[in-house]
Amino acid sequence: MKKLSILAVTFLAAGSAFAQQQVVKDVEHMLKESKPDYAAALKAIKPALSDPSTAGTITPWLLAGQAGFGQYDQVFLMESMGNGQRADVKDAAGKAMVDGFEAYIKALSLDSIPDDKGKIKPKKSKDILKAIAEQHPQLRNAGIFMFQAQDFDGALKAWELYTSLPTNPLLAKNPPKALPDTVLGDAYLLQALAALSENKDAVALSALQKVPAAFKNIDVYVYGVEAARRINDSTAMLDFATKGYELFGTENISFIGQLINAKLLAGDYKACHELVEKAIAATPADNTQMQSQLYDILGYICEQENDMANAEKNYQKSIDLDPSYAKAYFDLGRVIYNTALKSDEQTEGKNIDALKNDFLRAAELFEKAYNLDETNMSAVPGILYRLFYRLGAGYENQTTQWKAEAGE
Repeated sequence: MKKLSILAVTFLAAGSAFAQQQVVKDVEHMLKESKPDYAAALKAIKPALSDPSTAGTITPWLLAGQAGFGQYDQVFLMESMGNGQRADVKDAAGKAMVDGFEAYIKALSLDSIPDDKGKIKPKKSKDILKAIAEQHPQLRNAGIFMFQAQDFDGALKAWELYTSLPTNPLLAKNPPKALPDTVLGDAYLLQALAALSENKDAVALSALQKVPAAFKNIDVYVYGVEAARRINDSTAMLDFATKGYELFGTENISFIGQLINAKLLAGDYKACHELVEKAIAATPADNTQMQSQLYDILGYICEQENDMANAEKNYQKSIDLDPSYAKAYFDLGRVIYNTALKSDEQTEGKNIDALKNDFLRAAELFEKAYNLDETNMSAVPGILYRLFYRLGAGYENQTTQWKAEAGE
């Protein structure tokens, strides 16, 4: 019985090898047709790429490369002619393009194996390298196809190939043309967008750190700050903020915000004032939204210095510049409320009548902030509940209202 089992296994292995060899021949015929079905050919050849009887031979990998490139080319041609393709079709085409590159690179490695005498006699390398070099620029668009279909991992893979192939040592004899710095920068930014979309924040940060200085795009620094923030890399966050501020000033408030945070942590209030005042001077007067945010930051700096009078003054200035800026209302309300609260606690509640107007002014500001931006002001109902509860008699309705709103 043991001999019979061994024979059976041998016959099965032989049968599998024959089947995969037949698959290779069938796919060869498919690709020689006048109008090849590249998608079907790529699907058909896949088993031969993993079966031991064929995976170590060059032909199935060459066929997979040809089929992958062909599938992409067909969809790209239709799209470029104005015949819009469905997102799933473009996604499949982008994947096929990546599969094609990976197959050709595998074929290239198999074509570079030394013979029994230790000599390398490539037969297909020249054609493979030519195909890779010609199609290399299309990897950018293949990634866009997949990104549009929200296949962020696929897009990331395409764009990583796009940037890495020109320096791949396996392609050293005839690599794709090196990408200009501006094109390379764009490709790394695309990688970062795809990585951030998949919460691969460290991958995104690494890509953005490779962007050449010649590529000047504010998004590099905005997303660099965000990627670094997500992984709590304060050094990288400050680095991107510094460079972003040097290049783009106050076009994005996050840059100066990070710089000020660093100075605040160091207790360097003088530097904080200088940064904000410089930014205010550089911001056009008609950009009231940005001016408003800067005065709000200035108010916060004054708070940290325990200069509440100037904190209130700057928060009010922020509101005057942009009456729709919810945070400024909240910050002004918070300063007024905390000052009144401290005084009330010091007198053990005996001075509540004298402080009533301050509490009511703070309540008005809190409510305004909540009405303007309920999502980001979710803490307001709880604050107002406690505020009106402290005021006591005569404010029962407001207390009940905000208690319910806060879910307490």
